[in-house]
Amino acid sequence: MTDLISINEATKNGIDRLRLPVWSMAEDHIKIDIIDKKPGPWVHLFSPANTWCNGRDPVNILITEMDPTKKEYLKYEGPLPETDEYKSKAEHFDALKK
Repeated sequence: MTDLISINEATKNGIDRLRLPVWSMAEDHIKIDIIDKKPGPWVHLFSPANTWCNGRDPVNILITEMDPTKKEYLKYEGPLPETDEYKSKAEHFDALKK
């Protein structure tokens, strides 16, 4: 298994997308705003199911809701929201709204 990383460690290394290994959908991840090698005040939670569940993708979360020192994340290496692969997963959830 890949070593876990904290939000603070990720930002110091220029890694702006992370995911928790327990998240069930492989495309679920957060994007961190990196400001001077530190996390900004918001993280952006991306998920193909977000539009169906929350009406928008991404959903913004204040960093104060997270522990940026806890080594619990993996670097996200999946498809980005603008890719056809990610959009195809989102379309599956859009169909559930009808």
